[in-house]
Amino acid sequence: MRFSQVGALSLLLIGASTVNGQLPTPPRRFGITLGANSATFGGNDLGSVSRRTGLLAGVLAVMPISPTVSFEPEVDYTMKGANASDPSVPGFSGSLTMNYLQIPALMRFELAAATVGPKPFIYAGPAVAFKTSCTFEVHGQGVSDSSSCDDAEGNVNSTDFSLIGGVGIAFNMGGRTVGLAARYDYSLSKVSSAADLKHRVLSILATLEFPSGR
Repeated sequence: MRFSQVGALSLLLIGASTVNGQLPTPPRRFGITLGANSATFGGNDLGSVSRRTGLLAGVLAVMPISPTVSFEPEVDYTMKGANASDPSVPGFSGSLTMNYLQIPALMRFELAAATVGPKPFIYAGPAVAFKTSCTFEVHGQGVSDSSSCDDAEGNVNSTDFSLIGGVGIAFNMGGRTVGLAARYDYSLSKVSSAADLKHRVLSILATLEFPSGR
């Protein structure tokens, strides 16, 4: 092969490498998230509990580190807790509603680096949550009562630490990013010092993200 042919082939390989290996890093995005929680408890002191539906709403930032990896901090209002029943007491029902201001710090991994088309992703990371309210309700046998958890026996913890992991898909719509995701919130902290109960929350949510510079 003559030198000119070697040179031409080298230029073609360099050009292909540049196109395929150096995709531009996407711009930062800021947005809102809204979804629903299906919450219950886990732990050694688990009784007859069932899932309780609540709200998840907040704001987020997507800060790309590379074309496929981003840091995603959030500030969310999230409703946790569970419903309860006692088979030995017909007609009895109860519910525990715990609301938090939660701050997840997630790493987001895009599974497709293409600049167009749907982008599936996974994300995971720790979260800290601060209790804003806690209410316990009891219904049954002509009795209906609602009280603050602070009136119950045992100290209800004001801070919750958890791990979050999930999957989703993002769509580019006119420069904005619309995302749909499902994630699981696995609490590492006990709800109260009086019992071994920890939050377990499955969330389905949607996001709307707006680009903001580079």
